[in-house]
Amino acid sequence: MLHFDWKKMKNEKIWILALFVCGLFWIFGSFFVNLSFPDSSYNFPGKTYQVKLDSGKPVTQTFTAKENDLNQIKIVLGNSSLQLGEKIVFELADATCEKTLAQGTYHFYDMSPFIYYHFTFPALSDSLGQTYCFKVTYYSPINRKGDRPYLGASEGEQFLGWSYTNAGNPLIYENRTLQMRPAYGTGSFFGDLEQLNNRLSQYKPGFLKGTGLTLIFSLFFIGTIALVYLLVFKKEEK
Repeated sequence: MLHFDWKKMKNEKIWILALFVCGLFWIFGSFFVNLSFPDSSYNFPGKTYQVKLDSGKPVTQTFTAKENDLNQIKIVLGNSSLQLGEKIVFELADATCEKTLAQGTYHFYDMSPFIYYHFTFPALSDSLGQTYCFKVTYYSPINRKGDRPYLGASEGEQFLGWSYTNAGNPLIYENRTLQMRPAYGTGSFFGDLEQLNNRLSQYKPGFLKGTGLTLIFSLFFIGTIALVYLLVFKKEEK
């Protein structure tokens, strides 16, 4: 006759619940750690171009931050399925493009981005009004010819005075911009939550505005843990 050890089973359920709660904290924590708010004034109508990346030859563009806590740059990246040994290095530098302030690398084993690659870095608290250089450099041990990765770029009247450089074709491309969008944080968890709430407000009914988003997050978090607790610890009915 089989003996059911309820005490042992209960300990296993406690571990399951603990792992679930840790996973839930990790998901929410990762969401808020990487949360940023792109500059909505960056739009890219008009003519579009593909800026082919040549190995070891950077593409650069300077820009001026419009807010403090710059912590991310979104950039349109195409043909992004890299091969063994290939990589793309993203850098944020000072206005001269000489001093690197932050760096990130996209490897061949990383998940391909959906249109935009998110280059995330520690927030720059005093970025408002500062000019920075965004630099992208592709490295490859093979010659992929026309199948190389590329960056999106746009041209139009709204980009008069803008420009980027491509060391693969030693030119300055006037009145054009890379399809990049600087993004910012707020410097605090509750500030990010409030900003997220403001961004979503135009899509929400009136009764969910204000503190509604905080209430939803709290109820979802507590309710999910309570539901899992009930499912894990509920004894089988005889």
